[in-house]
Amino acid sequence: MGKYYYLISGLPELQLDDQKLKLSLVEFKTELSENLSASDLTLIGYFFMQFDNANMLKVLENKNAELDQRGNLNSEQLFEILAQFDETDEPNHPLIYPYFKKIIPAYQAEQALYKGMSWEDQMASVYFDYAKECKNEFVSDWYQFNLNITNILAAVNCSKFGFDRKTSIVGSGEIADAIRYSNAKDFDIAHTFPEVDEILSIAEESDIYERERKIDLLKWNWLEEKGFFHYFDVEHLFIYLLRLELLERWVRLEKETGLQVFREMIGALQHSFEFPNEFTIKKVK
Repeated sequence: MGKYYYLISGLPELQLDDQKLKLSLVEFKTELSENLSASDLTLIGYFFMQFDNANMLKVLENKNAELDQRGNLNSEQLFEILAQFDETDEPNHPLIYPYFKKIIPAYQAEQALYKGMSWEDQMASVYFDYAKECKNEFVSDWYQFNLNITNILAAVNCSKFGFDRKTSIVGSGEIADAIRYSNAKDFDIAHTFPEVDEILSIAEESDIYERERKIDLLKWNWLEEKGFFHYFDVEHLFIYLLRLELLERWVRLEKETGLQVFREMIGALQHSFEFPNEFTIKKVK
């Protein structure tokens, strides 16, 4: 693992309440590709896989779909990978993620890996399971932490709106299974995941905008705590990426056009769930 004194010392400081982006994810991705060692770029690649996952599902559905440029893989590489799956049962393209070998054949055969779960959630399941087994301790811990938050919130929503938890919890492992099956208020995970009480408290926030903000603040603070002793290493850059992604989201939402996007997000949620009247969006007017 290298040390990146010059690169890191030149990065603009980030605060979650910043109103303006000084650096975009795409710009930062270019800087990283030009400055990191091959092994460190592979580690950073875990972050950008999320965009490859979305892009892969897009091209599986529509080969002319517009792709997110933040992924590791360009459109040519995605189509090369898919071509191998069409040609052989044992594709060996060097850029195939191991979990693609599970999800792509399942999608093509229309045989779900997890019954009752959307393809997006199935992709998330295999991705989280892969990423949390990363040999880098920080990266592994982050994906486990993020997976736990995602699953706790999904379980709370399922309980509120009468959906089956088992088809909404993604990933595998002891904590995921506890959230999937336990009837305890804290899913019997407080001893292994003490943040569960805070997340459950945030989940009770009726203002969806505020709830999202508090969840992202929880993630921001976790990154600050875990990154305290990472100064000029690749983990520091990984943390910066995660914070930049959070900030990019909120800068986008704070703009007038961004607020419209947020309304559309809420509209999609309301289309999926019957929200009680007390669930309001106080901050978005």
